[in-house]
Amino acid sequence: MYSPFDELPQEVLEKILSFLPRGKENRFRDLRLVSRRLDTIVSAEIFYKISFLAFRPFPVYPKQGIAETESVCKNIKLLNLSSGIPADRHEIDSRSWLKLMELFIPKLTNLTCLVWWHVIVDCDYGPRGVERMIGLFGSLPNLRELTLGLYAYPPIELHRYKPDEDFHFPLEPISNLHKLGVTWELERRPPPTILQQISALIARSPNMEEFKFVIPYAYYRQEGYGTQVTLGEIFEGALSMNTPLRLRSLETRAVVVDGIDFRRHLRHFYHLERLRVRHDPSSSATRNIGEVLEALSSERIYLQNIHIDAISDPRVFDYLSTFSGVQELSLKPGGPLDDSPALIKRFFQSVLPAQSGSLRFLRLGGNLRTQWSRLIRVQDLSRLMECQLLENIFCWVWVTFEEAQSKDSTVLDRWFETAVQLRSLKQLKCPPVTLKERRFESRTVSEQSLPGQAKHDSEVRMFVEKVAFEFKRKWQGKAGFCIDTRYGK
Repeated sequence: MYSPFDELPQEVLEKILSFLPRGKENRFRDLRLVSRRLDTIVSAEIFYKISFLAFRPFPVYPKQGIAETESVCKNIKLLNLSSGIPADRHEIDSRSWLKLMELFIPKLTNLTCLVWWHVIVDCDYGPRGVERMIGLFGSLPNLRELTLGLYAYPPIELHRYKPDEDFHFPLEPISNLHKLGVTWELERRPPPTILQQISALIARSPNMEEFKFVIPYAYYRQEGYGTQVTLGEIFEGALSMNTPLRLRSLETRAVVVDGIDFRRHLRHFYHLERLRVRHDPSSSATRNIGEVLEALSSERIYLQNIHIDAISDPRVFDYLSTFSGVQELSLKPGGPLDDSPALIKRFFQSVLPAQSGSLRFLRLGGNLRTQWSRLIRVQDLSRLMECQLLENIFCWVWVTFEEAQSKDSTVLDRWFETAVQLRSLKQLKCPPVTLKERRFESRTVSEQSLPGQAKHDSEVRMFVEKVAFEFKRKWQGKAGFCIDTRYGK
């Protein structure tokens, strides 16, 4: 059917589309399109990404409904799939769900990215059902990115269900990925079968550019967790590859990354641009990152994005001071040897000048009471003025309760006075370090106030917010950046 919309220029149609509801709070239930051309453009826009919660008590879509959605499915590029536990596991109709998925998945011919959160659960959709779904995804011609989250609820994990023996997640049908991310959310280490599956998938993906393996929270610290996961285990399959990978990004959390394993697989890291190594659980974590950066330096591999939380090994700042080109730098010193005035001085006097011509994002410190979050010397902070491309600064600030009571804002003032001289700065994020005692547990970080200090944190936060507000009012219209004192990333 002809419609006047068909005669409109592309940019006008795109402007119309910009008024479509977006976000969790703005949804539409009924959309009628009066133009085939508009329908094509809208479908590609609104069905680019969908979320799908599978294995609920009953399928909510009839088979014929899936069969009629081919025009929708062909536009889906990113699928966020969650195969979770229903409210009543006994009501799950796994056969109907699997038939539904067998109709749905093959129609995703243009799917490029799959984000799959899978609960390890003793429901009867079990290994065979999961294997069938993996096989269907593996047959899709354009799948290039896989983000896989594997987790379990404690009642299942800690009682009769044994992931080490019962959990199977065969990845053989999938290959030729460009990006692979794995999150393991259990209180015990991944069984060898899972690590072997991941390792083999890397070997089947010669064009892989980004790899991520994360064990979140503090699971790796739990009693009974088992031996720690190592980079060598994960990349074991890559040893058999005739042609090395051209990895650009490597990210690990709670994985032992030592110099021996890193050099063993160094040929895959010659094109590395981004490195994030956090919470190495080894007692030699500081030495490990020093060895890794030494290996990169020996091959003249210069990173653009670095995020590490152990810095006291001299080879860390040796590496960062010998070249230029780092665009994003995050240092979260947490070890006792990291909290050193000499290290702080060396960072500002040697590392910053080396990276002043390229640095755009800088993060210093974490939610820890260290000297990195206290009174940085004025002569040290002044070196930031050489970084005129700097757009974002994230610095935790340690303001004591006594300083808040006496309205002593020196810690903040030094950062603010430096920030106004950075012409490219867009954001200064400076949340206050918590004064409570923090303890890592399996899924959370517990915080407990010391006797008589229950309100200290809230008063410090209020003080920091007030100082930031007064600064913004004073520099209204003159400072071209925003200030954020909230917690969070």
